Amino acid sequence: MRWFPTTSENAFQSLVTDSDQTSTGKWIIQQPGSLWEEIDAAIIDGRLTAAKKARDHSVALVYCRSSDEHTVAETLAILREIGIEGEIRYKSDRATEQRRDDYLYESDEFEPRSAPTIR
Repeated sequence: MRWFPTTSENAFQSLVTDSDQTSTGKWIIQQPGSLWEEIDAAIIDGRLTAAKKARDHSVALVYCRSSDEHTVAETLAILREIGIEGEIRYKSDRATEQRRDDYLYESDEFEPRSAPTIR
C-alpha cells in the first residue's frame, strides 16, 4: 500500500525499542472518510501526535509516542470525540518492523461494555 507523508506538527518519527509497549505505534482506522479533516485538525491543535493516510484514502494511521496503555487510551478517547466509531486496532511500530500481524490492543479493551438488558 502506498502512503502520503506523515502529518505532524511536532516532527514525529517512529521509534522502535526492545518492547512493543515502549515503541511508538498507531491506531489503524479503516475507511476514515470525511473524518480525515477532523484527524488533521486535531493534529494541528496538538491533540493528536501524527497521522498518515493511504493514497487511496482507505486507511488512516493515527500515531502515539508510546504504546503504553495510558497513552493509547488517551489517543483513542480523542478519536472517539472526533467521531471515529466501531472497533479499531492498535499495532506497535515494533510489530510492523518485525512484520508481525499481531495487534497490541483493540479499542474494546479500553471502553466499557454495555450491560445486557434484563426484562
